[in-house]
Amino acid sequence: MQAETPGKDHVLLISAEERDQGKLLPESFRVAGLLLHARGYVVLKGAIPRDIAEQAREAFAEVYRDCRASKQGDGWYQVARQTQAVFWERNCRWRIFPRLRSPFDSPWLLANPFAMELLQFLLGAGFYCKFVSSDTCTKGAILQSPHREMGAGQLWGPPGYIINIPLGRCGLDNGPLEVWPGGGHLWRNEVLEQLRLGTDVQDGRNPDIEWFATLFPSRRLELELDDVLIRDPGLLHRGTVNHTDERRSMLTVCYFRQGQTHDYGQVDYNLDRELWQQLDPRVQALFAHAFPPSPPQAGFWQRLRLPWSRRWPA
Repeated sequence: MQAETPGKDHVLLISAEERDQGKLLPESFRVAGLLLHARGYVVLKGAIPRDIAEQAREAFAEVYRDCRASKQGDGWYQVARQTQAVFWERNCRWRIFPRLRSPFDSPWLLANPFAMELLQFLLGAGFYCKFVSSDTCTKGAILQSPHREMGAGQLWGPPGYIINIPLGRCGLDNGPLEVWPGGGHLWRNEVLEQLRLGTDVQDGRNPDIEWFATLFPSRRLELELDDVLIRDPGLLHRGTVNHTDERRSMLTVCYFRQGQTHDYGQVDYNLDRELWQQLDPRVQALFAHAFPPSPPQAGFWQRLRLPWSRRWPA
């Protein structure tokens, strides 16, 4: 008898019926909700129509080329010349915030119906999208230290969830995401801080967590072009080494519970009011927090803000 029993890499395959209805079947919803809460992630296979996924891949390739051509030195928050994407690069890992024009404005990417019903259940009414970024790992990237994100561990429940959408093949050889299954509620900050275990270092070395992570089983996630990965930001994870000449890119879309936020990422990297007004209503609602209604234009006398008796000398 073996001492350890390996867990299954359970994924949910979206059925034709679910695609037609734009809704998970009850048992699929139940399993997905349980996995997100207890394991910290779930993969929905075939959750994006193939043509939408391919358009996103092709468009991102152009954004990536523009960022490479526009890069000057190692400065943070540079802006690509043609696509106006905000970006930076460190250790052969690119963070790129695409402008939400077609095809990046698609509801299948930003308001995916299967993901939205799970987030509605786990985050409650009023959750919102804070930003749309992307993560690209190229040859030369170093193995990251295991880490967590977005202020995870401050609440009993996650402050939000992150959705990763592959923009190409994410295989075992080109820098897949490695995860240590376990919901973020199991890693409470007040306990970790008292025991002096930090989990915020990404691209530097963190020997304590690197050793501690070896005590738990991990899994490297293989993702295809039309998959959707939903994960708890408190899920311990890291980027791995890309051994190929093929870049590994994923969209990173961050949703927060109403009343929660984090200082990473800003809507204005992706949108201005004009772009926001052109979005599909399902997507527009997710960013409405950043674009409050403009106050009505006051008339001349109202702009003076003086009572009538004081507008002219007596």
